[in-house]
Amino acid sequence: MRPTYILTELERSALRILLAAAVIFMPLVAVHAQDGESFFDDELPEEKKDTGGLKSKPIELKGDDDEKEERKKALHKTNEKGEVVMPKEKPKDDGPTDQVAPLAARPKETILDNSRFSVAGDYFLNTGRGTATLPSGWGAFLAYDADESSGKGFDLRFEAGYLNIAKDASAINGFYGEVGMAWLYRIPRMPLQLVTAIQPGLGYYNFKDANGQGSALKFTGHVVLGVEFPVLMKRADRTDELVPFIQIRGGLIYDNVLPVMHYGAYAGFAYKFGAVIFKY
Repeated sequence: MRPTYILTELERSALRILLAAAVIFMPLVAVHAQDGESFFDDELPEEKKDTGGLKSKPIELKGDDDEKEERKKALHKTNEKGEVVMPKEKPKDDGPTDQVAPLAARPKETILDNSRFSVAGDYFLNTGRGTATLPSGWGAFLAYDADESSGKGFDLRFEAGYLNIAKDASAINGFYGEVGMAWLYRIPRMPLQLVTAIQPGLGYYNFKDANGQGSALKFTGHVVLGVEFPVLMKRADRTDELVPFIQIRGGLIYDNVLPVMHYGAYAGFAYKFGAVIFKY
């Protein structure tokens, strides 16, 4: 009897131990199972177990606060096709740059650029016929050079002048107009330049002597050789010059009976309108 009783007590003790162990370890198993579920949830953070969809994240907008507000409002605006219309980005102001200035800010070019006006007066001697009665005279002219090339070619010159040769009761006087070619050569490293010109034209002259008087249209012309002394005029946007000059001139008033050939020295000055200076 005793061995059987001992065995029965041992069985009861083992059962009690098993029950106590089950009570202790069951909560741990449940916690372990919950941790496993969290593990898979961390692996797929975007998965929603309840709905089967993906979690949405808020849209992050870049830019200024005003631009963010405009973009947020634009998210609710659509066009006729149902497409979302986003506002255009404002151009950024990076401050002043080295860009070319607009044309309105530049000095304007005119028809006078590289041209000049000249005025002069002279005293001359008559070397043609009638030198005894008309030995000398004086004259003046106004000239316009259309485009001064400064040694790069010939320039078109227009000239209008007046001649007067008179002594006692005899006289020849009148106005003339000439168009010719002028050539200007500026001497390097020196403050002077040379000019030469040939100018044919027509003149309307009055004449009188002891036998009578009259008027007629006559061919006329001049040959010019001169020295000029250009002085730069200080201007911010142009290269203008004031040009005093001295010229030796030979002239002709053609007449088949009484041609007049004269030579003289002219002194005067010119104003040259230079080219525009672009500093932009």
